[in-house]
Amino acid sequence: MKCSNPDCRLPTAGPDAGEGTTNTGVAAHIAAASPGGARFDEAMTPEQRSAIANGIWLCQTHAKLIDDDELTYSPAVLQEWKSIAEAAAKVEAAGFVVGRRRSFSDLEKKVPKLIAEMRQDVKKHPLVREIVILSKKRMYNNVGKDKVVFMYFLQDHDDLGGAIDVLSNYGAIFDVTVGQIPRYKLNEDFVEYLAGPT
Repeated sequence: MKCSNPDCRLPTAGPDAGEGTTNTGVAAHIAAASPGGARFDEAMTPEQRSAIANGIWLCQTHAKLIDDDELTYSPAVLQEWKSIAEAAAKVEAAGFVVGRRRSFSDLEKKVPKLIAEMRQDVKKHPLVREIVILSKKRMYNNVGKDKVVFMYFLQDHDDLGGAIDVLSNYGAIFDVTVGQIPRYKLNEDFVEYLAGPT
């Protein structure tokens, strides 16, 4: 009951005001059911056109979009969406959360200076996973003698807060702040990316 577009995955069903359910999903055809429709394939039999193998579940927006732009949304693209959605549904039914991974290499373009500094830090201290965001105007003594954390200073980066938000949105770091000092943990996949060859 989610849109099969891997960039969407919005739920398409939920409760209504009368203790029932509402469904905004659309069972769309991958290849049109009749001539003149999007992606119509004359080689298919009527049975193949109406078979579940030729169907895909979408939200209202993407059901309309795939029919308006059939060159972009080819049968191969829609079959891939369907396969991914079915695999995700199986994993989610087992209690796992499924999300699309973003490429950490995209971060190089967005925050190159911070990524370069983090890369140096990870290569120097490969087991450290915690970072703090500080002002050089403030003292910070919350780290024990044996604990190393990566420290990034507001004065050293243009809009460090924004850069941290981008890293967080990409899933590269996650917030573990307790108190007033912003603290984050590095995602293990992001650490591997930073430690790899570049």
